[in-house]
Amino acid sequence: MSSETSVTNPPTFFVNLPTINLEKATAFFVALNFDHIKLWSDDKSSAFRLPGASSQVSLMIHIHERFKTFNRPDTSVVDAFKSTEALFSFMAKDKASVDAFIEQAVNAGGKADPYVLKNYGQDMGMYNRSFEDLDGHIWEVCSMVGLCPGA
Repeated sequence: MSSETSVTNPPTFFVNLPTINLEKATAFFVALNFDHIKLWSDDKSSAFRLPGASSQVSLMIHIHERFKTFNRPDTSVVDAFKSTEALFSFMAKDKASVDAFIEQAVNAGGKADPYVLKNYGQDMGMYNRSFEDLDGHIWEVCSMVGLCPGA
């Protein structure tokens, strides 16, 4: 996947997010088993692959100064604790994996379930939980219970 000198089979989709503290945010995502791509990281940005089946997706976290260089001039970086910018979702293989990932996020300093879907999404054929990262971004972890064989 990745090493200090190369990235094999590079990600095909990138999510870019601002962070207030790059060092703490990097440690948070490493604690969640995101694959840290050190070759693409520096003192202003950290690159990752999402874990598991989502490994073709890259998360890039940037300090505000660098994040602004990728955006329209004269726009502000959203404070994710005060406004919703987006919702980031990825799949887990089953309910136990969803719960384990949320526990892992809490142990790394995140906040569990900043919102809860009615019946955890069961009415929509899934099991869904969420966590808030250190910068207030909301992440969902889902399992398609009942919609996908073996889920």
